[in-house]
Amino acid sequence: MKVSVIIPVYNGEKYIKNAVNSVLSQSYDNFEVIIINDNSNDSTEKVIFENFSSLIDSQKIIYFKNDKNMERSYSRNKGFQLSKGDYIFYLDYDDEWDKDYLKENVSYLENFDIVYSFPRTFIDSEGNVKRVSVKKIPDDVGEIVFSGNIGYPSASGFKRDSFLKYDESLNYREDWEIFVRSFLSGLKIKILDNNKVKIREHSGRTSRKNIQMLKNTLLIYEKYKDKVPTIYREYLYFHIGDMCLRFGDLYNGWKFVLKSFKNKELLTSKNLVTLLKRGFRLDKYLTYSSLKEIVL
Repeated sequence: MKVSVIIPVYNGEKYIKNAVNSVLSQSYDNFEVIIINDNSNDSTEKVIFENFSSLIDSQKIIYFKNDKNMERSYSRNKGFQLSKGDYIFYLDYDDEWDKDYLKENVSYLENFDIVYSFPRTFIDSEGNVKRVSVKKIPDDVGEIVFSGNIGYPSASGFKRDSFLKYDESLNYREDWEIFVRSFLSGLKIKILDNNKVKIREHSGRTSRKNIQMLKNTLLIYEKYKDKVPTIYREYLYFHIGDMCLRFGDLYNGWKFVLKSFKNKELLTSKNLVTLLKRGFRLDKYLTYSSLKEIVL
């Protein structure tokens, strides 16, 4: 089966070469690479053509540049539109794959609609390992989805006919939303714990401190809250509450968290420590209060 690997990039001159090379080095070789340049204003285009012009000429790599900056949801969908593969995989321009990532993950798409390789390794701007997550993954896919523990595009692969496309009205949390929508649509999702993805953390990556993250999280909640199966609602409440506390909305944060505790499984020592760290941050509350009328 042919795989299309879609790499959206905006001002990625420092990392795009490594991302593309991590695809070209795959042990699974029946693939095309589609690079969507979201109208970068740095040397991204120069780096791409200096390193991969022969592959662009041979159509192993398809290069497309947006006329203006359209953001990542649009760029991912544009890549899908240009693709020809039976399976669709995404890679962010600053992340990398282990050489056997496609080979292992593709094998599951015969029987599943989506495959997700749970990210564990996080690297710095130079490619050095910063940390390796030891987070325990639940067996229940629904619990993972509604707890918000899923979404990295670089860890996501889709069967072409099952791909629902990214919501272009969202430029934050769109990677979580597509999993919520896919799960509620009855698509079969396979979670792999194979540590084949390297997520790069650097100053240019979308900041978790951006309050637009909270805004879009709440928009997704409002859109789907009545469709979430009862057994998963407390997991969703906890995730929304945790996000609110993270950004300083202490009132709504504690309101959602307390609702979530109807599920006693959420009363873990780890969760309680997290809540104590985030739930009384007056500095974050003051920042949130100054921005919420503008953003929310």
